[in-house]
Amino acid sequence: MLSTAHLEQALLDHLRQLPSEKQQEVLDFAEFLRQKISPPPAPPTQPSLQQLASLPLSQRHQALAPFIADTAADFKTDPALTEFSVLDSEDWELPDDEP
Repeated sequence: MLSTAHLEQALLDHLRQLPSEKQQEVLDFAEFLRQKISPPPAPPTQPSLQQLASLPLSQRHQALAPFIADTAADFKTDPALTEFSVLDSEDWELPDDEP
């Protein structure tokens, strides 16, 4: 088997003798082979609720910060959630209230 340097040189020598459209085909094929052996990038994983709860508060805030604005908007616009923002406070029992 050829050493890497000799292999690269042999490939270049042969590649230079090909017309440009065939050189492009060789390049496309080499990229195809590289993609075949490279694992696809792993999708970013989000921590579970238990993992979030075990994080220090500053790290927990960093993990949740991207979702805060969307969550606040949901409470303003989602009919199923807006009822919580307008609860009737007269029905609440507060600790300082007299019976």
